[in-house]
Amino acid sequence: MHSFVGRFSILRPAANQRGFTLIETFTAIVILTIGLFGTAALTTGVVRGNLAARNLTTATAIAQSCFEENRRVGYASAGAVPAGGTNSCLATGPTTVSLGGLSFGRNLTIDTSVANIKTLTVVVSWAEGAAGTKSMTLKTILAS
Repeated sequence: MHSFVGRFSILRPAANQRGFTLIETFTAIVILTIGLFGTAALTTGVVRGNLAARNLTTATAIAQSCFEENRRVGYASAGAVPAGGTNSCLATGPTTVSLGGLSFGRNLTIDTSVANIKTLTVVVSWAEGAAGTKSMTLKTILAS
């Protein structure tokens, strides 16, 4: 009878044995994998958000430079080339501006419906990969 009990004592772990079972290890690996996939998805979203923010900042800078150029030439020549001068932002239709490895379309329109006031509107558009075409509009007012 002693040999019979000896056989089954091999199957039972001793009281001082420590470690992880196969099921515990597998569960830990599954939880770690789910966490890593979540982190990877979050990182991808952050990269896309940074790209969109960079493009919006660049588009804003393009629109602001157009406003500054037209303020420089003054009320009378806004949207046109002044006599003997230059203006890099004209109201002659869309133009392409390349910055940061991306092409932006810029279109300046001028509304003169109010006496002695010109409302300058700049629409800047760009392609953002799978997100499609994006655009932003800024307005400013010039007074005589």
